[in-house]
Amino acid sequence: MMNEVEVLHLFKLYTIMARELCHSMYQVLPDDQKPIVSHQQASTHFEWLFDLIYDVELCKPFILYSNTCWTWDLHGEHCLFESDQGIQIEANIYNTDFVDIAFFNVFIKSYTDAHSLFESIEDIDFKFTATLFDQWANKNILQQQSGTEFSLVHPINH
Repeated sequence: MMNEVEVLHLFKLYTIMARELCHSMYQVLPDDQKPIVSHQQASTHFEWLFDLIYDVELCKPFILYSNTCWTWDLHGEHCLFESDQGIQIEANIYNTDFVDIAFFNVFIKSYTDAHSLFESIEDIDFKFTATLFDQWANKNILQQQSGTEFSLVHPINH
C-alpha cells in the first residue's frame, strides 16, 4: 500500500532539488547567457525561443549539488539534471514549483529511496501519477498549472 504522505514528501523534495539545481546551473552560465534563461517570454517571441534553444552553451558539463556531480541539459523551458547515481530531475527553469507528471515518474523510478513507498515500481506510470495528482488537486493540495504541470497550493518558501 502506498503511503500518500511519503509520496507528497517526494513531490516537495523534487521541487526543492529542482530549485537548487537550477540555481547551481545558473551560477555556472556565462553572464551573457544569464538573461536568456532568467526571463520567460511569450512563446510568440521566436527570437527568444531560438536563443533559448540554440544559444545557451554548456560552459561546464556538470555542477556540484549536495556533494554529488550532476550533468545538465538545458533545452527550451526545461533542464534535465542527472546525478552520477542516475537520479533524474527535469525542471521548469522559470518556475521550479511546477512539476510535470511524466518528469515526476522518471524521478520516482530513478530515485531508489522512493522505491520502498510503492508495492511495485513498475506500476508507476503516467496514468497512476495523473490520477494521484488529480486526487491531490481535488483535496486542494495541488493545483494544475497547465496540461500536465502541477504545483503545491501552499508552496514551500524559497
